[in-house]
Amino acid sequence: MKRPDSKVFRQIKTLNILYNPQKWNRLSPMDAINTPTYMRLRDQVRADIIAGIWPLGAHVTLAELSSHYQVSANPVREALLQLQGEGVVAMRMNRGAVIPFVDAKYIDNLYRLRGAIQSMLVRDAARAATPAQVEHMQTLLAEYEIAAQSNDTARCVEANRDLHRYIDGIGDNQMAVDLMRGRSSLADAFRRTVGYGSGRLALVVAQHRHIVQAIAASDEVAAARAALLHTDSSREDLLAMFRKSRPDFRAT
Repeated sequence: MKRPDSKVFRQIKTLNILYNPQKWNRLSPMDAINTPTYMRLRDQVRADIIAGIWPLGAHVTLAELSSHYQVSANPVREALLQLQGEGVVAMRMNRGAVIPFVDAKYIDNLYRLRGAIQSMLVRDAARAATPAQVEHMQTLLAEYEIAAQSNDTARCVEANRDLHRYIDGIGDNQMAVDLMRGRSSLADAFRRTVGYGSGRLALVVAQHRHIVQAIAASDEVAAARAALLHTDSSREDLLAMFRKSRPDFRAT
């Protein structure tokens, strides 16, 4: 008898065979760049915040960033201004920038916003996804399942981001994608620090499957429902991890 989800199982087997640990080192510091652009630097700084190279709450100076990335101060300043617009950093006059802490209110607001936006984006994906895009979603889903099996938080955060950003981009609504990208980076950085609650990774695997299956079936309503359930449960889990990391925290 053909086992359920046989295509996904085959993908997982193939990816396990081909897995190279270096693949998961995408968020390492940027190599020396002689002719950088502020956009490339912006993306790398954002990625490095998620990776914990620049931790939440840290104050980073222009000189420090220039030295780390081996670029001049001008592209660093431009990159920080872009990141400030995304809500990733808070600029300080002539003193670089501060990477904000994530608190319970931030998590709650972000995931409520994410639920609304991603419900809309998965509807668009269910309406527009091609067979090739569905197949690629299934590959990304398999990659996440490998990460979940390893119980490696950093890999899970990255694989989760890859899957959702691919789905979000199918509907060609760049404004919505850009709105979520920066602010979600701080939540990803916090998630990488505190990890997941008991049983959370298995639940995420099941929820991802429901989302992808609904998109593959062109079922907009089911896709939106599955996405909202996923973001709501993610919000609850991350809030629980926040409370666990802050035993002095008291909800108001």
